[in-house]
Amino acid sequence: MSFQWIFNTATTMSINRLDTVASTQSRNGTVKAVSRGTPKKIFTVRLPDGPKWSDLKTDIESAEALDRHTTDNISILYSRIPYYYGNVDPGDAEEDYTVICVDFPQWELFGFDQVRWSGPFVFVEV
Repeated sequence: MSFQWIFNTATTMSINRLDTVASTQSRNGTVKAVSRGTPKKIFTVRLPDGPKWSDLKTDIESAEALDRHTTDNISILYSRIPYYYGNVDPGDAEEDYTVICVDFPQWELFGFDQVRWSGPFVFVEV
């Protein structure tokens, strides 16, 4: 397994696609800015709270094995997120990335056989 299941079951996902910008502002308020290029994409992915621990145990353990030091290949299928699909060229319905997890939230068991997360996963394109 890999990080792919996290992207496939996400309730929310954001992708930072903005350029890195250097800017200065003079005392009279004049702002000068220059693009420093397109940085690596940052993916913030939140999982739903409440799925059965027994269903996710193997996936969670495989993600923990990758931890925050191993890269993994993931695919984002824009057909799964139609609210975002409008911003993507129809010929690019899938994008592949190599990512590393830089923020791995803590999972917690609650209720009867349910799991929830302390926050989102954060991945950076390698």
